[in-house]
Amino acid sequence: MLVLLLICCIIIYALVVFFLPKNYRTELENQFSSEFQKLSVVLDNEGYEKNTQIITNFAIHNSAAVTVLNSDHQKVFVINNIAQTGEETIENVEKIGISSEFEYDGEFYTLSAEASLEAVSRSYKILEKIAPLIFSIIFLVSIIGAYICSRYFAKPIEDICNVAKRMTKLDMTWKCNISRSDEMGMLAFSLNEMSEKLYNALTELQEANKQLQVEIKKEKEQEKQRVDFFTAVSHELKTPVTILKGELECMIYKVGKYKDRDKYLYHCMITVKEIEQLINEILLSAQVGTSDIQTMPENIQISGILKNVCDKVKGLAEDKQIRMVVEIEPDVYYFGDGYLLEKAFSNIIDNAISYSPKGATVKVLLNNANLSVENTGIHITQDDLEQIFVPFYRVDKSHNRDTGGSGLGLYIVKTILEHHNLGYSFENTELGMKFKIMFQEESLYN
Repeated sequence: MLVLLLICCIIIYALVVFFLPKNYRTELENQFSSEFQKLSVVLDNEGYEKNTQIITNFAIHNSAAVTVLNSDHQKVFVINNIAQTGEETIENVEKIGISSEFEYDGEFYTLSAEASLEAVSRSYKILEKIAPLIFSIIFLVSIIGAYICSRYFAKPIEDICNVAKRMTKLDMTWKCNISRSDEMGMLAFSLNEMSEKLYNALTELQEANKQLQVEIKKEKEQEKQRVDFFTAVSHELKTPVTILKGELECMIYKVGKYKDRDKYLYHCMITVKEIEQLINEILLSAQVGTSDIQTMPENIQISGILKNVCDKVKGLAEDKQIRMVVEIEPDVYYFGDGYLLEKAFSNIIDNAISYSPKGATVKVLLNNANLSVENTGIHITQDDLEQIFVPFYRVDKSHNRDTGGSGLGLYIVKTILEHHNLGYSFENTELGMKFKIMFQEESLYN
């Protein structure tokens, strides 16, 4: 600190010694030149005889000698105000001179002036004389300043170093008690702020780690669902394909009853249609289960779609001797994808009829921004309800196509409704099961 203070002070003094006289000389030269030009203009307009006092004032103000020569180079006016400004004579004093011509009353004159730069030379001498005193003051001030600065800065730095060591051990219970407004105070404040942020970051990291564990668990569950999905797809496709393959081979080799090819070709066609329907359901479930599903939203009439779906399943309901109660509020519109919503409504109502026993009742009600489909005579356990929307999940664990579908219907319904931001519920009631869809009232209109 002492060395730095000494170097800084010496550099500052050297700059003063170097630049001060030079700047002083430049100022004198500029002043002398400017006033000479003004004097030359005055003489050019009014002549020198009327302005001798102005010439004298110029010579006194600039410590200069002024001479006016006529066209014959004879001195017509001379004044010398160059004088030493101190008792001590300075040898080889530098001088500056300037001259110009002016015309008055038809005669040409030459105006010349010469000024001494003795003041500049004396400034150098003064700076040289006081140099020992200046260097003594610089040295004394540097010693005192270095001592005060070292005492002022060293103690806070030592305290900060101690708390920084505790920080390296992830001990965030400390706090820098340095109340200053300078850099040390800012550093202490920054350390306190950093400690608080690190503590919060560690806390958030612990929470994030817990969340990560939850997400890992969720990912494992999703992976298991994907494996179950492919396993179920394999199982669902394997059975009809095996049946189809066996019947075709028997027909080719004319084994037993399969000699009647026309009969079993028709049976093969039914099997192929079942496979086609299953594949279409798998493709649809894969499509609606992705975020980039292509939809065509428009203003659709919910009432009309529901009536069409109910008309299509009337034959199935009559075959099972199921009574259908349909109460649909007319002219209800909604902004959405008509094809997907019709598919969802169809799956819900078809399931209600397919899984109801003979003589049951299926109610389809649309009013007050709610659609409910309720069927009687059947209940589902709570465990099955929690898994009912999982792809290929079936209450009937045998996966027999004669006793139910592929297990994709409600999964497709769930993804379609979620894509349209529609609330839904599926629950047991006193008489049976009820599937309910809650439309946003502001999105429905008549």
